[in-house]
Amino acid sequence: MAERRDGLRSRRRRGRGGESARPAYPRHWEADIALRDGSAAHLRPILPGDAAALQEMHLHQSERSRYMRFFAPMPRLSDKDLERFTTVDHVDRVAFVVYIGEDLVAVGRYDRIEPDTAEVAFYVADARQGRGLGSVLLEHLAAAARERGIDRFTAEVLPQNTQMITVFTEAGFDVERTLDDGVVLVSFRIDPTARSRAVMAEREQRAEARAMERMLNPTSILLVGVSSRRDSVGGRVLSALELSGFSGALHIISREALELRGHRTHARITDVPGPVDLAVIALRPEACLEAVEDCAQIGVRSIVIPTEGFSETPERRALQREIVTRARRHGMRLLGPGSLGFLRTGADPISLSIAPRMPRPGGVALAGQSSALAAMLLAGADVRGLGVHEFVSVGNRADVSLNDTLQHWQDDPDVDVIGLALESMGNPRKFTRIARRLTPTTPLVVLRPPGSEQQLPPGHDVRPSTLPRAALDQVLGQAGVVRAEGVDELLDVVDAIGRQGLPLGPRVGILSNTAALGASLRGAADQAGLTVVADNRSVPLSEDPRLIQRAFTSMAALGEVDLVIAGVLDTHADRRSGDPAELLRQMAIVARHSEVVLLACVITGVDRLAGIQAAVRTEGDLPPVHTTVRATVRTAAAMLEAAARPQADDEDPPRREDVDRAAARQLVETALTHRHGPHDLDAAQTAALLAAYGITLLPTVTVQDEDDAVTAAGQLGYPVALKSTDPVLRHRADLGGVRLAIPDAIQLRHALAQMRADLSYSSAPLAVQSMAPVGVPVVVRSVEDPSVGPVVSLSIAGDATDLLGDIAYALPPLGEAAARRLIDTPAASVKLRGLKGLPPADREALADLVVRVGMLAEDLPELAELELYPVLVAAEGLTVVGASVRLAPAPNRTDGTRRVLLGPTASPEAPAT
Repeated sequence: MAERRDGLRSRRRRGRGGESARPAYPRHWEADIALRDGSAAHLRPILPGDAAALQEMHLHQSERSRYMRFFAPMPRLSDKDLERFTTVDHVDRVAFVVYIGEDLVAVGRYDRIEPDTAEVAFYVADARQGRGLGSVLLEHLAAAARERGIDRFTAEVLPQNTQMITVFTEAGFDVERTLDDGVVLVSFRIDPTARSRAVMAEREQRAEARAMERMLNPTSILLVGVSSRRDSVGGRVLSALELSGFSGALHIISREALELRGHRTHARITDVPGPVDLAVIALRPEACLEAVEDCAQIGVRSIVIPTEGFSETPERRALQREIVTRARRHGMRLLGPGSLGFLRTGADPISLSIAPRMPRPGGVALAGQSSALAAMLLAGADVRGLGVHEFVSVGNRADVSLNDTLQHWQDDPDVDVIGLALESMGNPRKFTRIARRLTPTTPLVVLRPPGSEQQLPPGHDVRPSTLPRAALDQVLGQAGVVRAEGVDELLDVVDAIGRQGLPLGPRVGILSNTAALGASLRGAADQAGLTVVADNRSVPLSEDPRLIQRAFTSMAALGEVDLVIAGVLDTHADRRSGDPAELLRQMAIVARHSEVVLLACVITGVDRLAGIQAAVRTEGDLPPVHTTVRATVRTAAAMLEAAARPQADDEDPPRREDVDRAAARQLVETALTHRHGPHDLDAAQTAALLAAYGITLLPTVTVQDEDDAVTAAGQLGYPVALKSTDPVLRHRADLGGVRLAIPDAIQLRHALAQMRADLSYSSAPLAVQSMAPVGVPVVVRSVEDPSVGPVVSLSIAGDATDLLGDIAYALPPLGEAAARRLIDTPAASVKLRGLKGLPPADREALADLVVRVGMLAEDLPELAELELYPVLVAAEGLTVVGASVRLAPAPNRTDGTRRVLLGPTASPEAPAT
């Protein structure tokens, strides 16, 4: 595959300084990647030491592939060619190599031919074609090129090279093609577009879902570390496999006997005939690394490590990272360490978990991280008789994460609802992106234990977040995620949805056979904000259960409710006057035919309750039964929240014709050239950066004395404001840092002298500023969070807002609808709609500002912090009164415009930066 006649067709190249000043090796470009078939590979910038591997790949290529790449036969690369291809400057000449194990399987490169244009080419090993290597290389080359100031790629492709032409045309860019002298000339801008992002997300989902399918559907399994003790980790895994009836090939590594429980054993992994779909390595941590290497030798595709203890010491944590690195380099994916395995019910059941028994088949998919939470999920599912389709425990999520499970379940027709128990998020931005795509069709319920951001579980190697917990909770809610406060609540909700589906609307009916229980249900429903449209608390207490059944039928059959909460007080438990389980069966029949969701709160004796729960556990058609009002109502609220999925999050990225990204990029690069660490921009730089994105800052002049102040006021025009530039005082009139509406020079001189005296403890200079029209004061901020990436926030200005945390958060880019939702989220935003006779503020102007701030934050990862405060939103228009900007070197965002697998990616042979 290929494009350009390297060295065979002369071309004048105009770079930016050639190769004389070679920059440091760009280690942040390294990445592990997922391929189309579900395997993994390692991508990094090329090094001179790759010459031998490149020659080896070239020698094994077909004549056709060599010709497609070089427009000539070239049976062997000369030493000069190898040096030219492998020695690059990482600026004007950039190349990436992809390795699987020790084999170099693909090369992609670009060469700058104009200041903003580069020529791109690819070379993929014949044996590895069809795995999506070309498209991945294009994404990584485009990201690197944008970082080096290039915004357009060109390529020369032979017409018969349809594979390469397809890589370009299906990447989502606007590709121009022309035919010149028998060669197809391809040209396209590499700025991310809505289509290119969608294409990347689709390919990412397909690759990661395929990796999970390979892991969870093995036809052959290797168990490493099985002993004769049934309570050992390996013994328990073997017991689970036997219990589930796994019928595939089973290989056991054990040095205790030639046979174990009727299964032949092997002494060494390398004695097993490969390939093998899945290996379970139940060894002590220090022995796992060698086992991974042995698994690679026999062609193992996926690995599960149930062993814990990888977080006890720094050496163990480094060992965990090395194990993941080795597994990925050999094309394998890894579940764990510390994983409780997985199970699947249905026609092809399998269990590699510690579940006490195989669950009842159903439409619920469950996943958890730590062994404690995963064990709680399994135990709770068993107690409830949850209808489970699949369960996955990702353990330390060192490689496979909950994001991968979501990608897998997105297209699974057997999954009706997903429940996740997570304690850390390695890529929250990607998680919310997947959730937005998933929740319109499949409810997603998530448990985040309190304090998980500050106290990460041992072994979870993730970037810490600086955001308050409420920020990520809001972001998850905007993606349609239903949040649970505990394992019981999580399982209650997924059980209810799995049994009956979602309510068709928000209308709630309450039914009870006792007024007291009905009042408790109604009070809890009102407190939860449910829309109660029918309330019958007058069903007589009777030994005849048909009375409450008839009352329920009357309420459900009218078509006026979508969800019914039935409260049943069973006062005749000792007389055995009826079977509450049979009552639930009859009500469930009516609910199904009436398309109504039914939740039951049953108060009865211990023995009768056990009988009811036994029936619910074994019968999938029965509704869930709760024993407390709170549990019943919170389940109803969560089901209704899941039913009201947000639908407006799929907007195209916003566009503003007056945005000058090039000017903003130049300003940032210049500022960081002179000062490499985090630092604040001065007033002029801040105004210029905002102006590049169409945000006008109220004119301000810093002054040294009274004469300067009078001169500045004359330029700006009276009346003016006088402010301290001290970060604490500049917006605080109550602390003496602001004087407003100064009408003339005499008053200005007096105000300046008085402020100097009042603020003698502060050495910050003063500033004269134009007066802004009155309006509602708003604060708009953005921050580059290490874990989440860019986050935009909005609040109504004031101490009470900050103290009460009445702040709204969202992830850019933000379209018009998303910006309006952000504005409406804070409770204090009612002030923008007009109060006590005041006119409403211009929310459309504020939404436009939020969109622009989102674009700025998304485009410039160097923007560590931005604060616009105050923004005065008037009846017409708004004024940005103050602004501050802090820049820092760009972080390597966890969810950018290139597909990567998070985790250890550093190349051992790469030079240090």
